Amino acid sequence: MLGHSGAGKTTYVSLMYAEMHAGVAGFQVRAGDDDHHRQLMTDAKAIRAGTYPAATHRRARYDLALSYHGSEVMPFSWRDHRGGAASGRTSDAQDVAELNQDLLDSDAIAVFVDGADLVNDPQAARMVGRLSSHILRALQSREEFPTPVAIAVTKCDCVDLGSARVQEALDAPLRDLASAMRASSHIQGTILRISCGPSPMNVILPVLWLMRFGVIGMGMRLAATAQSLSEAAQAAAKMDTMGDRIAAWWRGAQNSASLAEQLRLNAERAYQDFLVLVPPVEGLDKLLTGVESF
Repeated sequence: MLGHSGAGKTTYVSLMYAEMHAGVAGFQVRAGDDDHHRQLMTDAKAIRAGTYPAATHRRARYDLALSYHGSEVMPFSWRDHRGGAASGRTSDAQDVAELNQDLLDSDAIAVFVDGADLVNDPQAARMVGRLSSHILRALQSREEFPTPVAIAVTKCDCVDLGSARVQEALDAPLRDLASAMRASSHIQGTILRISCGPSPMNVILPVLWLMRFGVIGMGMRLAATAQSLSEAAQAAAKMDTMGDRIAAWWRGAQNSASLAEQLRLNAERAYQDFLVLVPPVEGLDKLLTGVESF
């Protein structure tokens, strides 16, 4: 998760966590660290009362897990970078190095843009342009690695979304980034307008949208594993002969029939793990109905 200072990243994490921990249509998020759980829940309560957390001074990492109807679906790490690292306005080389490495390694990227600044500050669009260039360079360096990118435009409760001028101010600075992602075969993007104040709006959408791609990726890997193991089992079964069994017995090794059965069982387990992911994906699809991707 990256964006300029004041874009609402730290506030978002707290509110997102509180809403997802309470549960949304069977989905729930839980922190592995009890101290992180208490901190996020306390901050969310304060935000709803109008008191916001301090800006992030170092990269913060939260180890979380997504569950569906009480069963864990996917563990994930949520990383919150200080704003200066994204804009280059920091003298701390470690901040910038950590951000660049996370942009290369992460399975998903959440970009936070201050919507109120875009409407009210003429310089904000240039800042978003620099941020977009930074992200695009990182995405190009990732080559063909599939990457979902959620762009969250924050503080939309502070602007008039019914105004054509406001709509243009929010859309224009993101067009180049959206066009570049749209032209890529390995990047899936979306732009979501959210509010993270006392009356939150669409807070769960960025995390659910990114989680959907994460769960689908897990499913694809499990399906590929099941297929590979099944083919290996069939190949081993074809090698099952009396001679193979005698030779294996003589060497004290596993014969082809035993290997084929082991591979078959492993393929079945991988396939069953794949089937477990189908209901969560269908549930996420329902929650994300109407969210446009590009």
